[in-house]
Amino acid sequence: MFRLCWAIALAFTIALLCGILIVTRDLSITNDIFKDGVNQAKTVDKTTNDALSGAKELPPANAAINQGLPEVVGVLNSLTRADQTLGDLGTQLQALGDALKSADAPLGGIIDTGASATDQANAAAVPAGQIVHTLADADAKVQALAPLLDQSLALGQTIDQKLRIALILPVIGN
Repeated sequence: MFRLCWAIALAFTIALLCGILIVTRDLSITNDIFKDGVNQAKTVDKTTNDALSGAKELPPANAAINQGLPEVVGVLNSLTRADQTLGDLGTQLQALGDALKSADAPLGGIIDTGASATDQANAAAVPAGQIVHTLADADAKVQALAPLLDQSLALGQTIDQKLRIALILPVIGN
């Protein structure tokens, strides 16, 4: 029985040692889990602090949004009006394009007529130059003739006066 007691004591000792080893191992795992939990808690704490700091910025941002929203709506209204104006302009430009297309043939005729008139004007330039030269010569002759005509007028008036006097006087002689 003594041996049996020693065997039971030895079995309990081995079981106790195994239990202590298991508990120690579990405590080590639990310690690692606890350390990991502490690290995660620090991360959550930092994230919470960041979130709280960000939450303090929300009221000014909300106020800025509330103040800026009417301006955004005004810009959208302006863009809508600009879009309508551009649409109207596009329609009017299309009508202008159609009018220009329909005016293309008459304008071509006008350009051809203008070119023909230019050719004729260029052809008439030489005779016109000769006419200018002839008129300049005639003007020079008129300038030379004008004093002679004035002199002839003066002589004619003198003769007229003398003839009037002679008509009044009786004829003497022959």
